[in-house]
Amino acid sequence: MQISVKLIANYRQKLPEGTKGNTCQMDVPTDTVVRQIVEHFEIVYNASNVILLNGHVPDPEQKLESGDVVCVFSAVAGG
Repeated sequence: MQISVKLIANYRQKLPEGTKGNTCQMDVPTDTVVRQIVEHFEIVYNASNVILLNGHVPDPEQKLESGDVVCVFSAVAGG
């Protein structure tokens, strides 16, 4: 199944080479959970990051569905 992964700010550099913008598409197995996607990009799943699934805070073990959007950005931002 295909999902979208949006990495914002300092995490944007972790996207696959050649990605335009801050979003990439991924084909994942049907039993994939949110935590696996975050960790795939070598991002720690903890309170220092904001992790959203379709605009809502998910359980780390929530299974993904086709068309889902996982968004990750740092909880600390400068001004």
